[in-house]
Amino acid sequence: MALHVEHYNSLVATAGAVGGNKAGVARVKSFPPPSVMTAVAKAVGFSETAFVVLTSEPNVVAVRFFTPEGEVDLCGHATIAVFSAMPRNASYVMQTTTQGSLRVVVDANGRVCMEQSKPTFRPLTAPADVDAILAALNLPRAHLGDVPITIVSTGLPDIFVHVASSHVLHDVMRPDMAAIAALSTQHNTIGMHVFTLSPDEDDVTAECRNFAPRFGIDEEAATGTSSGALGALLLHHGRATSPLTFSQGRRMGLPSRIGCIITTEAASITGVEISGIADPCGGQDVDVDASSL
Repeated sequence: MALHVEHYNSLVATAGAVGGNKAGVARVKSFPPPSVMTAVAKAVGFSETAFVVLTSEPNVVAVRFFTPEGEVDLCGHATIAVFSAMPRNASYVMQTTTQGSLRVVVDANGRVCMEQSKPTFRPLTAPADVDAILAALNLPRAHLGDVPITIVSTGLPDIFVHVASSHVLHDVMRPDMAAIAALSTQHNTIGMHVFTLSPDEDDVTAECRNFAPRFGIDEEAATGTSSGALGALLLHHGRATSPLTFSQGRRMGLPSRIGCIITTEAASITGVEISGIADPCGGQDVDVDASSL
């Protein structure tokens, strides 16, 4: 089976800028078997590749997301890539395998805004859990921030860890990928999202690093789903107001920016959206022998 996969730099700081997180997009008439989609994602080699089917309903798009290791429920930066090539000034419905239907809007400038699920929070405050997380990051306790370590999900669960400064984020912390993968398996999360509320950049709410070795991604330059969850966590603890801007990818030389809007009603979070832009950057043809899988 031969498929053409478009390449995008997603969640770049500005159009045409160096940075962002690469995503593959394969537009197909119907979804191939999961084994084929996994093989295609592995051949492409990006953290995620999206497979897209235009349905018979106007502006309704079905999407499935695959890492080189297999399917994941949702992917923010790949969603931004998928819809950046759609007609602008339009609203869409994205059908997902497990998250139901999510709203996506593309503005006149090509900026994509995607809805995420309402957040869930599960604190990890037991001493044994905190010690294991600190050990996985090779991080002294004194460098932790004051936002409690929490598993948050707005579609995909991650372990969120607040550290004191950008210096800690980049120069003190030394993540152990095997340990992070083991903790992610233990707590049934995608990975770990580490952030500081004392970023070096004045125009961002938080600077972040994301690790998902359980799914073959040691570090990711821009993570849309985690950004929505982080925004929800910060508002939940009264540490930020909406709208928010997150930076990520600096340590990788791939600076990225993710916008986040959290809506509330009577002190409860009622909506989570993330936004960004994506630039096309080529593509490739992938031929997979389905009979060998």
